Amino acid sequence: MAIRVSHERHPDLGCEALVFLDEDSDGCFQIQRDLPSPLRDADGHRPNRYCVTTGASAPVYGGIVQWRRVGDRFEFALTKRAAALFDDEVLSFDVVPAGGSTIDQLAKHVDRLIG
Repeated sequence: MAIRVSHERHPDLGCEALVFLDEDSDGCFQIQRDLPSPLRDADGHRPNRYCVTTGASAPVYGGIVQWRRVGDRFEFALTKRAAALFDDEVLSFDVVPAGGSTIDQLAKHVDRLIG
């Protein structure tokens, strides 16, 4: 089953995301990252971290242990907390780019967002 993937940038929300959408089931996996900001959080750090979410769930920060690309397939090994959210320790998708992106561009976004 192919999953449509788009890269979205939301300056008004202060984040960007890769959205993996199963159009048959409306299932969603998102990798979100804060946009660079001069502001600092309560600990004095600049927020610029990534999380995974269903799009409707609370974010799980640092939820990806590792990822790999095998052709047009993206595979994500998840932390225990993220695995509980998605009911699986490994998510694997045959990727179909949306919004004019290529699979290579999407892979670079994954590296950049979780890097």
